[in-house]
Amino acid sequence: MNTPIGDDASRVTVADLLGDEARGLCLTLLSQDVSLERPIVNYRIQKHGLIFAGFTRFFEPERIQLLGQAELAYLETLSSQRRLEVLEQLCQLQPICLIITRACIPPPELLDKCSSNGIPLLQSSLSVAAFFDAINRYFENFINPETTIHGVLLDIHSTGVLLVGKSGIGKSEVALDLVQRGHRLIADDVIVMRFLPPGTVVGEANAILRFHMEIRGLGIIDIEDIFGVTAVRDRQRVDLVIELVAWKDYDGSKRLNLETEYFPILGVNIPKATIPVSPGRNLVTIVEVAAHAYRLRRQGRHSGQSLLSELNRRLQEDT
Repeated sequence: MNTPIGDDASRVTVADLLGDEARGLCLTLLSQDVSLERPIVNYRIQKHGLIFAGFTRFFEPERIQLLGQAELAYLETLSSQRRLEVLEQLCQLQPICLIITRACIPPPELLDKCSSNGIPLLQSSLSVAAFFDAINRYFENFINPETTIHGVLLDIHSTGVLLVGKSGIGKSEVALDLVQRGHRLIADDVIVMRFLPPGTVVGEANAILRFHMEIRGLGIIDIEDIFGVTAVRDRQRVDLVIELVAWKDYDGSKRLNLETEYFPILGVNIPKATIPVSPGRNLVTIVEVAAHAYRLRRQGRHSGQSLLSELNRRLQEDT
């Protein structure tokens, strides 16, 4: 099954893999005078060594092809004539590009055939497993839609809690207290949200603002420097949205919270709770309890609905 990457204008090319953005892939170009502008229309990687044995049934040329130590060692066992034949068969299929892992040295015949057939041959110093991880992370930036949201994202006992609300409502101050209690900050102010199939939204900090927080009266502070590496986290799935609102703007008609409200992010409906803010309220404890209540609901335990069911049962007994 193919996994396409957007339209032609947004697709990654082989040249992009060699660019600065992809330096984590540790790639160098081996074949010369070949076009690097073919768009990569399928982000899934293939390692199909059986192609050298003449089995082409499941070979997908639109996928990046990886060659590891095993494939190159197999080629070395072939006679020169047979090696030329299997490499010619491979190149006739016109793969988008070939990538050799672990900085292995390709046989001269492979380099010649790629150059003569216009196929990019690249080399990475990473192992096969490390390259799979690196390139999958790289493609996430291109295949998954993203947006930015103003708020604070925290990890509260492994629950991703997004605090939203009007500017000045106290989101950063609440987050600072939560960090001091041992919870972890992912991002403050500008949060980059990315959709991950099949239905998950993950948030992370803007690269410039990473782990920084603005506290009125103090200015900009670095949470990692003050509280240490255990107080921060690079990214977190968004599980619960908590909206802080001024008490005068709070709609008390839903105070029992029997029906779940949702906050849409990139087409995913995230459960939402609305908490009114007023002097003297312990918002930090309330946010912690909201995270605990969310986990209980995931387990099928809803306190309000359970109480309502019990009241209805007793009313029916009395009648």
